[in-house]
Amino acid sequence: MIPILTQVVSLASTWFEGQQKKSEAKALADVALRQAEAEVFRRKATSESDWDLESMRGSQNSWKDEFLTIILSVPLILCFVPGMEEVVRHGFQQLDLVPDWYKAAFAVVVSASFGVRSYMKFWKR
Repeated sequence: MIPILTQVVSLASTWFEGQQKKSEAKALADVALRQAEAEVFRRKATSESDWDLESMRGSQNSWKDEFLTIILSVPLILCFVPGMEEVVRHGFQQLDLVPDWYKAAFAVVVSASFGVRSYMKFWKR
């Protein structure tokens, strides 16, 4: 009877060892998954930062931002010039007639100039 009991104990011990190894393997897999997720998040943050730096470097010798700022400011300024209110109103009425693809293209140019993520953050508020 003792040899059978020894075999049962040995079998149970082997089963528990197997369960323990499965549990350890699962824990290691979970750790590896978390590390991979963290690496993806880190790379995404780094690439966005790199994109912003390159964009800033590229615009250092460019008048594009200043030009767009002036163009976008003209209607605002003209609203305060006596007699120009009708010109501004007419201009915006004409802009309503512009095709949507043109408005979208202009929005892309402006958002690319001032930063796409900044533009998106502004409209998410």
